[in-house]
Amino acid sequence: MKRLLLLAAALPFAAGGLGAAPLVPGFERFHASAPSAEGGRLLYNELGCVNCHGGDTGLPARRGPEIKGAPLHAQTDWLEAFLSHPDAAHPGTPMPGLLTGKSAGDAQAIVQYLATLKPKGALKLKPSRHVNAARGKELFHAVGCVSCHAPRAGFAPAAGTPGESDFTYASLGFPDLRKKTNVTVLSDFLLDPLKLRPSGRMPKLLSSEDDAMDIAGYLLDFEPSDGRLSLGIRPLAAKPELVAQGRALVAQARCAACHELPKEVAAAPQKLRKQSGGCLDAAPPPGAPRYALSAPQRAALLLYLAHATERPSLQNTADLTLQALNCGACHERNGSGGPDSARKAYFQGDHNLGDTGLYPPPLTAVGRKLQPAWLEKVLSGENRVRPYLRTRMPVYGEAVSGLGPLLAQADARAPKQLPGGDDAAGRKLLGTLGGVGCITCHRWGDRPSLGIQALDLSNLGQRIQPEWFYEYLLDPAAYRPGTLMPSFWPGGKAANTEVLSGDTAKQIASIYSFAKSANGEPEGFPQTQNGEFELLPKERPIVQRTFMEGVGTHAILVGFPAGAHLAYDAKGARPALAWTGRFFDAYNTWFSRFAPFEKPAGERVVQWSKPWGAPASRFLGYRVDAGGVPIFMSAVAGLSVEDRFEGVPNGLRRTLSWTGGAATQPPIQHPSGVTVREDTSHTQGRRTFTYLWE
Repeated sequence: MKRLLLLAAALPFAAGGLGAAPLVPGFERFHASAPSAEGGRLLYNELGCVNCHGGDTGLPARRGPEIKGAPLHAQTDWLEAFLSHPDAAHPGTPMPGLLTGKSAGDAQAIVQYLATLKPKGALKLKPSRHVNAARGKELFHAVGCVSCHAPRAGFAPAAGTPGESDFTYASLGFPDLRKKTNVTVLSDFLLDPLKLRPSGRMPKLLSSEDDAMDIAGYLLDFEPSDGRLSLGIRPLAAKPELVAQGRALVAQARCAACHELPKEVAAAPQKLRKQSGGCLDAAPPPGAPRYALSAPQRAALLLYLAHATERPSLQNTADLTLQALNCGACHERNGSGGPDSARKAYFQGDHNLGDTGLYPPPLTAVGRKLQPAWLEKVLSGENRVRPYLRTRMPVYGEAVSGLGPLLAQADARAPKQLPGGDDAAGRKLLGTLGGVGCITCHRWGDRPSLGIQALDLSNLGQRIQPEWFYEYLLDPAAYRPGTLMPSFWPGGKAANTEVLSGDTAKQIASIYSFAKSANGEPEGFPQTQNGEFELLPKERPIVQRTFMEGVGTHAILVGFPAGAHLAYDAKGARPALAWTGRFFDAYNTWFSRFAPFEKPAGERVVQWSKPWGAPASRFLGYRVDAGGVPIFMSAVAGLSVEDRFEGVPNGLRRTLSWTGGAATQPPIQHPSGVTVREDTSHTQGRRTFTYLWE
């Protein structure tokens, strides 16, 4: 694709040229610079060597994609080109060349045979009437696609577009998608890649059909908004005389070693009798798969074959499994992996939380960090606890079926004996009334924190293992450098000596015990249910500044004793919302360091439309009259304008007055959903309206 940024072009690849060598991200990033038996083990698995020659790599099986009925999912011309020269049609593909030296008609015959086979699953999606490629562009660069694939030109992340030198490892490329497929087929694949590729190297990331359609439209440079205009997959003209030839070729090429195919073309394992020649040759002999291996890849494979009988450690197997699934694209483990500086620019989330709010957590010791049942659900797509991250955790399907127990064994340590916990002490320590104030930053169930909205602690006992929790609280920065989480037990000594006499182990055990008990909430949450911080205008109007949905960060609220209230947008110099009933709960505004956007506490909310066509307005402040009523001042169209609201039974009275300027009056808009009555006795430079909820 001409707009794809081939940022990997500057990276070291072997003599075949960029795209000639198969790209296994985990190998290129962690093993290519110093070939090793471990890197060769990864390649032996990921290139499908184990599928043909057997052996036990201990890594998740990597089978080829579903190819029965392939002409239903890809254009025939593209399929034939791919089978003839896989590395040219899709640079970096792990698919070897199997037709080298054969006639041009062989690829056509294979496609004809595949067309006779019934695929497992039919297309789920139908052509969509609505495709928003512009939205797809934003999603592609925000939800995690660019962790594995190169960002594309024309998208500038908020953190600034990185330079080519900031990309320190290769990205997985695309084939020419416009030649291969269309919007409907590609979106169906993006919605559930595991249907066609159950081995999970392309995981399931999306759960919304709209997201899949929009990203497909973006990747295909699809300009119309009606997906039905996308060219369909051209039907294959059946040529029965080629089917038998294709069947024979599929059997001869041993395609069934990697792909699920009928027994008629089954491929029995071929024992590896020598450790050189064949596929490993720079020029493989006729009939052997052609991989165009790079020099580091070839060296690593030879090292693995020389040591294949050695039993690898559990730690090595765990690390190679995570590399096979490219988990290091998002996660760091033991100081290795995680996004490089270039790709970090595309991770989005809550900047108030620092790096924790932008990047997925480390996988260091994750097998002893998470409870086994919780980890299994994480791997199956459940138990998401970081809603502030826009990057989504993928679902890998069968590829992670044994990963949880493997990580638990690899990361295990001798158990640490911790004391029993005191729930009452844990409740106090988590809170703000004599505790260490965890709820200042962390949520507790449906209770927002008092400041930044870090992850929920109410599920701590179900999520985290106690030994890891103890070690983490002693030194959070050792686990995640740059975290905003402080240590309240520096050097193992409690900063709070009032609770449990400052016994560090007992304090941490008590926090864990209380969280696990699910018995109440920490001390210090305001009792908002009894209106402790609700503002009640009784005798005079109340003026309160806040952030408010539909108004913005410059909202000035005015509550009137008569029961109708106003939100004024100081940035736009205009009234924005009005409502009746309860006025406003000020808890978040007063106590949160990072207050959320609030909503009116009342009902029957009405709004003014934004004055898109009005002249530019400039807010000049407000003053309060003797009755406590604010008068908002602004400059509009050269006029000096004063906008005064006061409460009346079941409504608001608004008086606009202005002076100066060439305009006869400022633009005047009214909220929708109320009855508007004008006082006809107005004088020049003044108009009065009453807004009534009837």
